[in-house]
Amino acid sequence: MYLSVVIPVFNEEKTIREVLDEHILRLKDLSQWEILCLDDASTDGTWGLLEKYASRQQRLRLLRHETNQGISPSFQRLFKEARGDYIYATAGDGQWPAENLTRLLKSREETQADLVVGVRQGRQKVYGVGRKILSYGFNFLSKTFLRLDVEDVNGIKLGRKDIFTAPVRSRSFFSEVERLAAAKKRGCRIVSAPVIFLPRLHGKPKGARWGNIFFTLSDFIRFLK
Repeated sequence: MYLSVVIPVFNEEKTIREVLDEHILRLKDLSQWEILCLDDASTDGTWGLLEKYASRQQRLRLLRHETNQGISPSFQRLFKEARGDYIYATAGDGQWPAENLTRLLKSREETQADLVVGVRQGRQKVYGVGRKILSYGFNFLSKTFLRLDVEDVNGIKLGRKDIFTAPVRSRSFFSEVERLAAAKKRGCRIVSAPVIFLPRLHGKPKGARWGNIFFTLSDFIRFLK
């Protein structure tokens, strides 16, 4: 296995160094790996910090957007640029500890699945009421209308690169659901595994903005049609 760990970042200068340190410690047991970070036009010191880190760690590759494009386009570029035949997609905000990488690798090895989806444990303690409703609704719609037997469609994932690089039309959070639906249609084996999810210690959560919700619902309706 050649594993690419892909991490989009936006204004994460207070967390990204620790995130990288943790994941590199976990990756040292693998013979072939890389970490690929994409800075989505951060306005703080994130990019400078990444450049310094990459000068000391040859297996860290960097990409950068000159203008902010959002989480979904950032992930799609990361998936395309990844060199590995397997991809682990996580975040740079410190909410997903590197132990999750070990958990998903173990689950893939035990089940021989094509894709492992992490199910966030303790979501109810981390999210406020609005985010809880959004998360529940998103998973309910995915199960009801698309017959996806995945408990946490927006959880972190580890799987074959060709699953991540399958073409999708959505440019919102719904792209994750569209990608899962395409994998299911192709007959890929998808399993779930529990993962750790922590409260954000720095910065502001960006997922539950009204604009993101609107575009996600729009993509969902377009997909159904």
